[in-house]
Amino acid sequence: MATPRGTGRFGVEEHGKRTARSTDVYMPAEGKEEAAVCTGCKAIFQGKRWFSEGDDGAKLPAGHLPGKVVCPACQRIKDGNPAGVITLSGDYLIQHEEVILNAVKNIEAKARAKNPLARIMRIDQEGKILTICTTHEKLAEKLGKEIYKSHSGKLGFQWSEDESFVRVNWTR
Repeated sequence: MATPRGTGRFGVEEHGKRTARSTDVYMPAEGKEEAAVCTGCKAIFQGKRWFSEGDDGAKLPAGHLPGKVVCPACQRIKDGNPAGVITLSGDYLIQHEEVILNAVKNIEAKARAKNPLARIMRIDQEGKILTICTTHEKLAEKLGKEIYKSHSGKLGFQWSEDESFVRVNWTR
C-alpha cells in the first residue's frame, strides 16, 4: 500500500526533516577545508568525499601539500571491525570456489573504482564455509546479491538497527 505524498511509512507527516547521512562512526561528520591523503591507501579526502588516487574528481592544487589522515576503510582494517560480513556455504560453493572468488574480486574492483572506501578486508575459509569481511556495508550487500544473481541459492540479510553493519548469508 502506497503512503500519501508527504507522509512517512507509518502515516506520520514528515516535512522539512533531514535524515542522517550516515551513522557510521568511522565517517567524518564534517568536511575539511584542505585536502588530505590517507597514509595507508593514498585515497584523497576533499570536500566531504573520498577519491581514489589519480581519480579525476580529486584535483590537488599545484604545489599544495595535503594533510595526512587515515581513511575510514584503513581504520576499519586496522581495528579489525568490518562493516559487512558475508558467509558463503554449501557443497556448490566448494565445487565452484574459484569462479565465485574471481567474481567476488571483480565486484570489489568495480565497487572500489566508484568508492575507494569499499574494500574486502579479508577472506577466510573453514571447511565448506567462506567468510568475507568488508569495510563497507553496501559492498557486502552487493557481493551477496551478485553471487545470488549468478549462482542462485538462498540469500539472507541481517542489518544492524542503525544500518551501518550487515551480515549476508548465501548458501547452495
